[in-house]
Amino acid sequence: MKKNLFAAAAVVAFLGSAVAASAQTVGHVGANYGRTDLDAAGLDADLDTYQLEGAVRFDAGKLGAQVDGAITNYDGDDTSAGATLHLNTKVGNGLVGGFAGAETSDDITVWGVGLEGQANINGQTSLYGQAGYGNVDDLFDADIWAVRGEVRYFATENFRLTGSLGYATLDASGVSNVDTWNAGVEAEYQFADTPFSVVAGYDHADSDDLSANADTVRIGFRYTFGGTLKDRDQSGASLGSASKLFGAGLIR
Repeated sequence: MKKNLFAAAAVVAFLGSAVAASAQTVGHVGANYGRTDLDAAGLDADLDTYQLEGAVRFDAGKLGAQVDGAITNYDGDDTSAGATLHLNTKVGNGLVGGFAGAETSDDITVWGVGLEGQANINGQTSLYGQAGYGNVDDLFDADIWAVRGEVRYFATENFRLTGSLGYATLDASGVSNVDTWNAGVEAEYQFADTPFSVVAGYDHADSDDLSANADTVRIGFRYTFGGTLKDRDQSGASLGSASKLFGAGLIR
């Protein structure tokens, strides 16, 4: 666990240093809390999740780049660390590119690669999608294929509403395929003339193969640098992490 915390702390420290290093970078740092109600095969359980996270977008030569990272603690017990690197190029009013990332804890490591794209429509709406392949090889050997999309609507420069939908299928040695669906909604509001915002969301995940479903309510606080919430989004600083795509993290 100490190795995981050290690695994730280094990522978050990098994100923070980028704020002071260049006024041209765009991104955020934040803290989140989530409460999950899990129903698996008729057994109910509650899980509290605490997270520190951040992301920064910058230029990498002729390409755009984003690095995001997170430290996540589950119920005061297990802690995981995750990071994702994105590289992309502008296409019209959007971008296309790829990503590679991983999330690791004492018990399991999930890594993955994939493609993603974003289209900014009519100045108020952004469409974002990602698809990729992931692998787990600690406790068991498993392949994961996943796809996920978001619709983001900006009522104002600093008020964002988001809807998301995702699907993942896991193929493990000696186990039949496990399919999982997830859907969520989120709102973020940045206070006038400040870089500070609050975020709240709800996510639902369901797997008939496991006879399991989970409902998560989350709240958070963020510091945005480099512009408004809309600037952060349309610059390519709000791309989804590998953890979010493959389901390794519960709240990000």
